[in-house]
Amino acid sequence: MNMTSLLLIHPSTDHLISLKEILKNAGYQMAVAEDCETALSLLAQLHPGLVLATQTLMNPADGIELCQKVKRCPGDHTPYFIILSNQSEEAELICKTHAEIDDSFSTSSDPSEILARVRLGLRIYQLNQHLKQAKNYLLQNEKILSIGQMVSGIAHEINNPVSLITGNISHATEYTQDLIEVMQLFTEKYPEPEPEIEDLMEEVDLEFLMDDLPQALNSMKSGADRIRQLVQSLRNFYQADDAEQKLFDIHQGLEDILLILKARLKGKQGQPIQITQDYGDLENIECYPGQLNQVFMNLLNNAIDTLNLKKMTDPKFQPQIWIKTELDSSQEQVRISIKDNGMGIDDQIKEKIFEPFFTTQAANNGTGLGLSLSHTIITKNHGGKIQYVSQLEQGTEFIIEIPVNRSLELN
Repeated sequence: MNMTSLLLIHPSTDHLISLKEILKNAGYQMAVAEDCETALSLLAQLHPGLVLATQTLMNPADGIELCQKVKRCPGDHTPYFIILSNQSEEAELICKTHAEIDDSFSTSSDPSEILARVRLGLRIYQLNQHLKQAKNYLLQNEKILSIGQMVSGIAHEINNPVSLITGNISHATEYTQDLIEVMQLFTEKYPEPEPEIEDLMEEVDLEFLMDDLPQALNSMKSGADRIRQLVQSLRNFYQADDAEQKLFDIHQGLEDILLILKARLKGKQGQPIQITQDYGDLENIECYPGQLNQVFMNLLNNAIDTLNLKKMTDPKFQPQIWIKTELDSSQEQVRISIKDNGMGIDDQIKEKIFEPFFTTQAANNGTGLGLSLSHTIITKNHGGKIQYVSQLEQGTEFIIEIPVNRSLELN
């Protein structure tokens, strides 16, 4: 094991030495505390999965109080708590009368029984951790679904007035052009209008108005078209119909997400992030579009985060992201590469980045679920692969491979 899995609370005695040897020979990494104060300090530092406390160290009340303190410790790591009692009858009584204590048995128990109950305790702890992770995962999915439903509703409401504006701008542009032609003909036929009309023409600067009004209408149309495009991109991204596979244009999905992330790509200050797109000749693939969009969003957001971090340390740094798509040599797999020239990934954490809830972000600035969820979507839901190549201070490249056409079952 590569982490402290046990905390043994026991004075230094011959029996303790024997118990330590039994656990050590079974492959357990452990820390030892000889008093309650040290035990609580080690709990906060090491987050062990199981605590073994002996009543040789304390009276029953102290053991129960310690257990209550352990169970009330903040965080998601609540260890399985076992009290080692001097007598089997007393051990049985402790478990029956104090619900906070998970297990209790005699210090004179057979080594095989001790190991069996320790294994059971750790397994229960692990299962509880998995349940907590599953709960958080479901809550995260519920949030994503709620956001998707909200965005879909807002997009629909925005789309109606925008369509009205866009349609009327087209008519207004035609009407404006007709009026301008009338005014031009009027000025040609009546070069010397009445003084009152001439004064008004000068007051409104008719020449400037006739030149600027069409440009203003074009700008309004461009803005309305951009809103419609953004709304459509949001609707494409938050697709709620992922229960069935569909033919999906990967390039359109990437373009939609780049449009959604446009503000982040521009940045608040300094150099904007340069995007280089190298799209291969791909046909639509059979997949779950909303899920793939989520993966692309996660990877691009992570790339932007690491580039922004590097910009903070080097004002002259030119941030870049490269997006490449292609078919592999067999023509059966689509390969999508998203590469950045950011901070890179430290070798010490490379094995952890796909683990649920692992994050290098500051507190309250990331759930640690993005890459784990992306890994599940690609490998389990699409039968593909996701891997990466990274060099510290040079950047990271994530490579996704997905079958072009395959009947998949959502696990």
